[in-house]
Amino acid sequence: MREVGEASCLDLLRSFSCNLNPDVEQFLPQPSKAIQFEKTDNARTYLVVDDETTNILGYFAVSFKELTLENADLSKSRVKRLDGINKNAERIRAFLIGQLGKNTAVEDNPIKLANLLAEAYAIIIAAKALVGGRVIILECEDKPKLIELYEKEGFALIGLNGDSQLPRLRTMYIHIAE
Repeated sequence: MREVGEASCLDLLRSFSCNLNPDVEQFLPQPSKAIQFEKTDNARTYLVVDDETTNILGYFAVSFKELTLENADLSKSRVKRLDGINKNAERIRAFLIGQLGKNTAVEDNPIKLANLLAEAYAIIIAAKALVGGRVIILECEDKPKLIELYEKEGFALIGLNGDSQLPRLRTMYIHIAE
C-alpha cells in the first residue's frame, strides 16, 4: 500500500474472490478490513501476486494473539511444550494467521495451501528472530474437511472441554520450526 497508494491498492484488492468463504472474500475489498488493520497496526496482510498477470493468487494476514487455555483439552506436557516453561500455563502468546485465502476468480490458479503457508512461515520466522515466539495458530470453521486440510499441513486441533451447540471457530496450532 505504501508503494502504490491506497486507491490503487483498493482496486487490486477488489479483484479478489473466494466463493468458498465470504469472510475471507470480504476481508480484502469492501470496506477493506485489510487496509484498516494495516493502518492501525493490528495485522499485516500479504498478497501473493502472479508476476506476469498481476492477479492476486492468494493472501494471508499475520498478527499475534494471546491464546487462553482454560477450556482447552490439552495434556500438561503439551501445555508445557506450547509455553516452553510452565505446564500450568493458562495463556500462550502466539503468532496468528488471521486470514488465509485463494483467489477463486483466477482460472487455473496454481497457488496451494502449502504455498501460502510457506510464505506466512517466512514472515513469522523473521518476526520470531526479532521478538521470539514458539507457536503459530489459526482459527478455522468447524468443518471436518477444512480441519483435515490443515492437519495435513502439520497443524493440530486444540480440543475444547464442554459441549457447545453454537457454531464456532476451531483453533489449530503448529510449532515454529527451529
